[in-house]
Order: sequence, then C-alpha cells, then structure tokens
Amino acid sequence: MPRKSRNLFGEILCHHMVQGLNREYIFQMNDEKKKYLELLKNYYLQFKIDIVAYCIMDNHAHLLMYSKGIQNISNFMQQVNLLYAKYYNKKKERVGYVFRNRFESVPIMTREQMYKCIKYIHMNPVKAGIVKKEEQYEYSSYQDYFNRTGFVNDKILKFVFNSSENYIEKFQEIEYKDFNLHKENFDIEKLFKDFLIKEGVNSLQVKKSKILVQKFISYLISKQYKCSKSEIARVLPISRATLYRWLYEK
Repeated sequence: MPRKSRNLFGEILCHHMVQGLNREYIFQMNDEKKKYLELLKNYYLQFKIDIVAYCIMDNHAHLLMYSKGIQNISNFMQQVNLLYAKYYNKKKERVGYVFRNRFESVPIMTREQMYKCIKYIHMNPVKAGIVKKEEQYEYSSYQDYFNRTGFVNDKILKFVFNSSENYIEKFQEIEYKDFNLHKENFDIEKLFKDFLIKEGVNSLQVKKSKILVQKFISYLISKQYKCSKSEIARVLPISRATLYRWLYEK
C-alpha cells in the first residue's frame, strides 16, 4: 500500500454509498447495523480490500475502501449486499430487492479529498442529529482510529497519515467541509467543452491522451460532479474498456 503523500489517482481508493431501495430504513435496528458490519469484517480480507473508514446509518452506509483491483471491490460489495439482502428479507418476511440499484462509487484522487471524505463519513450521524459528537456514534470507524480496532491498523494509518505514530492530532484536526460528489443534474457535454477550452486542446487530443483523460476526470471531481464511466467514455469518446485501463493501470 502506498505510503508517500502523492496523487492517489489510479490506486483505486473509492468512496462508496449503499442505500435502501426507495430509501427504506434497511439498517434501522442496531442488530441490522451489526449484521452489515459483521459481513464487512467477514469478507474484506477474502476479497483483498482495505476499509479506510465507514459509517452505517439507518437507510444507507458509507465506505471508503482501497484495493489493488477494481474488480475486488465490485465482487466484495456484491457479496456483502447479497448476503445482507437474504438476511434482511428473511428477518422481515419479505421478498425482492433490498438495495437501491447496486452501489454508488466515486474515486478519490488526492490526499485532500481523502481527508474530506473521512471527515464527511464520520460526520454523518452528527449532521443527521443522531449524536452531538462523532465519537458518540457506535457504528462508524471514528473510535477505530483512536483504539486501532476494527479495520484500522498500522497499514491504514500509514496510508492515511504517512505514519502509525502520533496520528491522533492529525486525525482530530481534519476540518469538515461539504463533500458532495453526487450532483446529478448537469450537462457533461458542456463540462467537457469547458474543459477543452480550459486546457486549450481538442477532443481528438483527449481521445489519444491518458493524461488528458485523467485531467478531465479530476476536473469533474473538482467541480463535485458524479457520473458513470459509461457517460465519461461516451463524451470523450473512448471505449469503457480503455477508460478502465487508463484509470487503474500503474
């Protein structure tokens, strides 16, 4: 796992949000939160996942995860959500889908974004009025950082803070800022045209340049917009396979 403070682009550090279908409160009871957390703990090592931060709310859950392979993350989430859906349906004596779509995933490109994301995840129950302070919420990784419990270990601490020593002060000093990478009502083609003007290039140059593709995605993130890889590939235009390769190859 990388330890130097450098751009995280392509290293597959992603913020994931899973939500109940129709915003149903699928984690409302404490035993339901515990079950989802149990499944995360049971399978993250098997799928070679590192969980950097998490928070399980009543109708959704946030996860900041790292892996060397994007498919590992996808398989991990599918496994956990499938098993939780079976558990939830059996408990509620219901059938059908439990989760909205699959899961939302947003790549984290810089260390600054990573810090914002960690703070945003832990502040969820505070902003929702459930607790007054982050440390009071039982179903997040906040206390894990202080006690080195749960998913947080030396490897995670070195990844986040470049050190597993004297990290508490750095952790406490992270400031809360709105971390909204989920704007949906936007014109991606207009954003692409704006990007071309900003960079002084044309679409053909972008199509042939991995660096410009990376810059465009960083541009979208800097503007706090979320879109699918298919939408990005369509507007560039490059194939989705090429986009995946350029996103995640070393």
